[in-house]
Amino acid sequence: MSGQVRWFMPFIILILLTAGCSYEEQSQSGEMPEMIKVQLVVPDDAPLDKPVTLQVKLTQGDVPVSNADQIQFQIWNELEDAPAVSPELGMMTEDKLEKQGALKASEVEDGLYEVQYTFEQAGTYVVQVHVTHGAMHSMPRAKIQAE
Repeated sequence: MSGQVRWFMPFIILILLTAGCSYEEQSQSGEMPEMIKVQLVVPDDAPLDKPVTLQVKLTQGDVPVSNADQIQFQIWNELEDAPAVSPELGMMTEDKLEKQGALKASEVEDGLYEVQYTFEQAGTYVVQVHVTHGAMHSMPRAKIQAE
């Protein structure tokens, strides 16, 4: 029996060394990517009945992010309730946001996305952009005074 143990011991040590090395390689390659930076670019004031450009700049590190998975703008008067987000609905997908009136942004240059919006009534409006790139999601808000 001790002969079998001597034969198996080097084999077990080899397996443990191999597993340890592969774990180290895996943890080095599994580093967390740098977070996306989302900069909402909207005016403080907007005229009524004229199109206004609402933009978002998307970068990761110092590099502009092109081809983001999802960029949509939601706009509502602050006196009204914000569009409902219900746990029963689950994660707000692109289609669900569109059904709530969200506007899909177009990429106008590397890392710069925009929509045109016309304010029809005076008031203070909340602009919220939904940005998804890979597994990262950001939803910054800003306010615009329409008059």
